[in-house]
Amino acid sequence: MIDLSSSSPQPLTPRAVLDEAGVGSATLLDDPLDYEPSGGSVALREAVASLYHDVCAAQVLITAGAAEAIRIVAEAAIAPGDRVVVQRPLYQALRAAPAARGAHVIDWSPSPGFQFDFADLPRDAAHASVVMFNNPHGPSGSLVRGTYAGAARLIADEVYRPAALITEHRAPSVIDTADGAVSIGDLSKPLGLGGLRIGWIVSRDRAFIAECATALDYFSGSVSALSAPVALAAIRRFDVHLDRQLLRARENMRVLTTFVEQHDAWLDWSPPQAGYTAFLRLKSGISAEALSARMRARGIFVLDGAVFESPNHVRIGFGMDSAAFADAIQVLGDELRVESPMAAATPAGDVIVLAKEPSMGGAKTRLASDVGGDRASELCTAFVRDTLEVAVERARRVYIAASPAEAVGLFRSRAPSARCFAQPDADFGARLLHAFETALADGAQHPILIGTDSPTLPSHLLSVAHCALATHDVVLGPADDGGYYLIGMNALYRSLFEVIDWSTERVLSQALERARSAGLSVFLLPPWYDIDTGDDLARLASDPLLRAHTRGAIESRRLEEVSA
Repeated sequence: MIDLSSSSPQPLTPRAVLDEAGVGSATLLDDPLDYEPSGGSVALREAVASLYHDVCAAQVLITAGAAEAIRIVAEAAIAPGDRVVVQRPLYQALRAAPAARGAHVIDWSPSPGFQFDFADLPRDAAHASVVMFNNPHGPSGSLVRGTYAGAARLIADEVYRPAALITEHRAPSVIDTADGAVSIGDLSKPLGLGGLRIGWIVSRDRAFIAECATALDYFSGSVSALSAPVALAAIRRFDVHLDRQLLRARENMRVLTTFVEQHDAWLDWSPPQAGYTAFLRLKSGISAEALSARMRARGIFVLDGAVFESPNHVRIGFGMDSAAFADAIQVLGDELRVESPMAAATPAGDVIVLAKEPSMGGAKTRLASDVGGDRASELCTAFVRDTLEVAVERARRVYIAASPAEAVGLFRSRAPSARCFAQPDADFGARLLHAFETALADGAQHPILIGTDSPTLPSHLLSVAHCALATHDVVLGPADDGGYYLIGMNALYRSLFEVIDWSTERVLSQALERARSAGLSVFLLPPWYDIDTGDDLARLASDPLLRAHTRGAIESRRLEEVSA
C-alpha cells in the first residue's frame, strides 16, 4: 500500500541522521539507558532554541511529540469555562484539547481556499482567553494572514512552519509576533522523524513554560533516552536534512501541478504555501469516499476530506519518494477519469500579457546566441501565440502591453478581443508598473501579469491567481531562476517594482521583502520555469504540457535536422 495521504516527508533512518552528524550508531547503543531529564536535556533544549530567533534553553520544553505538547499547553493555559477560539476545519487534537479542558470552543472559519485571517476572527474572540491555531494550516498548507491585536494568548501548532516551499516565504513564528505566545513544533512534519516522538513547546513567557513543565510530569515525564540523542543530531543538522526533504517535495509539487492541469475538469485546488500536503477539491459531484475506496482497492491510500469536515476533498501528500509519488498519482488520474468532467468555470479576473514581437527584433538575446536569431524568433513567436491563447481562455479580459510600439497593430490583429497598448521606453520595473496602471485605470478586475517566456505554464494557475487575489494583496509565481513568471495585485503597489535587481536571482526575494515591509499579504503559486537559453529547450521539448504552436516550432526543426 502506498500512503499518498501522508503529511510527513520521506522518513529518515537513525543511521542516516547519526552518520550525517558524525556520530556512530554504536556510541548510542553503548550509552547507559537511563531516564532523560524531564523536559529534555539542556543540550537538546538549546538545539531547539537555535531554530528560533532570540530564544534560550530555559524557554523550551521537550515533549513526546507534538500531540503531547498540545495537551500540555492546553492543561497550562485553559481553565474550565474559558472561551477558546480554534480554527475549523483543523487537525482534531487541536480542537479536542480545549474541549477536554471544559472550554467553550469558538469556531474560526476560513474564507474560500481555506484562507485564515486574524481580521476574520468571530465576534466572540474578543472575550476569548486563548486562540489556538495551526500555521501553516493543515491540511491545506495556507498561511494565517494579518496581525493579532487582541488580549488572548496565541498558541500555534507550527510543525509545518520550517517546510516552506519557497524559503523566502517562511511564516514568522508566533512568538515573534505576539507577547506571551506559544509555539509547538516537532521533528515529524519537517524532517520525517515521527518515530522519534520528539516535540517541543517554546515561549518567551518563562512562567508559562514552568507551568507546562509541571503539567508534563503528569504525562510522559521525559522523552526516550534512545530518541533524544538522535533528535539532537538531527537538529544540529536541521537545515541540511530539511533542504533534502524540500528538494524532493518541490520536484513532486511540479509533478502535482502538471497533474492538476491535466485533470482540471475534475480537480481544483489552492496550492499549499508550506508543508507536504495538498487539499484537492473534487469537481462535478465526485464522491471522495468512493474515490478513496477505489484507490485503496488498487493499493493507494488517500485521505477522504470528510476527516477534516470537507467531504468533497482529498488530501494528497507529496513528500514521499518521487517515483512512488508519480506512480500513485497516475492511479489517481485513472480513477478520476472514470467520472464525468465538469465544464470550465467563468473567468474570475483579467490578464495582462507583457509581449515582444520577435519578428521586430524582440527575440530573446541569450536564446538567440545559442540557437541563432531566426530559430529564436520562430520559437518566441510560438511562445507568444500559445501564451495569448491561454490568456484568452482564462481571462475575463486580456490586455497586451506590446513592445516595440509599432507592434501594437500586429497584436491587435492576432488577438482582436484584447486591449493593446505600447510599453514605455523605460526600465523593466517601470514597464511592469505602467502595464498595471493602464489596466487598473481601465477597471481591470484581479489583474495578473505574465510574460511569454513560459509557454508550458499551467493555464489553471491563472485562475488560481485570480482566486488568490480575492483574499490576498499580491500573488506571485516563482520562477526557477529566482525571478517570477506571474505577478498580480488589486491595487498599485509601487514599491514592488522599485530598487529591484532585475534579471538576477534576487528578484523574487526582493519582491517578497518589499511586500513584507509594506505589510502586504502574498500568495505564492507553485514554481515554474522560463525559457532563456538553448539548454532550456530540452526540458521544454519533454514537457507534457507542450502546446500546439511551440510543439509545431520544435517538431519542424527536428524534421529539418533529419532531412539535413
